[in-house]
Amino acid sequence: MARDKEPEHDPTLGPAVTPVHIGGDSILDRVIPHMKKIVLVAVGGTVVLAIFFGLRWWKQRNAEQATGKLAHALEIGSTMVIPGYEPDPADPASDPKQAAETYPSYAKRAEVTLAGLKKAGQVRGAAALYEAQMLVQVGKLDDALAIYKRIGRGTSSDAAVAREGVGVVIEARAATAKAADRQQLLEDALAAYRAIQPDDKGPRRDYSLYHEARVLESLGKSADAVTALKKALSVMPDSQLKPLIEQRLAALGSGEGT
Repeated sequence: MARDKEPEHDPTLGPAVTPVHIGGDSILDRVIPHMKKIVLVAVGGTVVLAIFFGLRWWKQRNAEQATGKLAHALEIGSTMVIPGYEPDPADPASDPKQAAETYPSYAKRAEVTLAGLKKAGQVRGAAALYEAQMLVQVGKLDDALAIYKRIGRGTSSDAAVAREGVGVVIEARAATAKAADRQQLLEDALAAYRAIQPDDKGPRRDYSLYHEARVLESLGKSADAVTALKKALSVMPDSQLKPLIEQRLAALGSGEGT
C-alpha cells in the first residue's frame, strides 16, 4: 500500500519539525490499569480518617458528658444543709422548693454527692480529694484513707492536703475508739499532722502546726500546744488560721505575745 504523501512544508513558517512520540503511552494510558488500586487506597484513606475523627469526637463527647456529671456532683456537694427542714403545708411562707434543694444532714448530702461522682467515670480523679472528704462524712474511713495515702506522696499542695486528710481520718477513729486505743490513735494522728509539712517555708505549714497543737492539747500537753501555735504565727503571720490560733492561745491562757 502506498503511503500518503506528507504535505509540503511552507518555508515561511521556519524549519520543519518532525513530531516524536515518547514512551509509547500517554499518562492516562499508564494510570487506567492502576485506577482500581488508586481508588481503593483513596477510599481506604477516607475510611481511616473517618474512623480517626469519629473516635476523637466520641472521646471528646464522652469526656464532656463525664465532666458535666462531675460538675453536677460538685454542685450537689455545695447544696445547703438544713437539719430536719420540711415544708409546712399550712404555712404560706414555707417553701417546698427549698426542701427539694436542701439536705437534712451533711452525711446525706455526701452520700448523694458520692453517687454522682461515680457516674463521672475516670474524670472523678480530678476531684479525688473532694471525694475523700465526702467519704469521711459518710463514715467510709478506710476508702477515704486509701485516697489520701495515694495522693499524699510528694511535695505539692495537693499532697500536703492529702497528708492532712490522713490525720483527720485517724483522729476521727480516735474519737470513737475505746479508751485503751484512743491514746495510741491520737499519737498516730499527731505523727500524721506533723508529716503534713515539716518545712517551715512549705505549703500548709501553718495547718500542720495548728493540727499538731490541737492533738497535743487533747493529749494533755498544753505547753507544747502553745509552742506549736506560736510557731505557726511566726512562720506565717498572715495565716488564714490566725483567728483560730489566737482563740486557742487565749483558751490555753497564753496570748500571742506571751
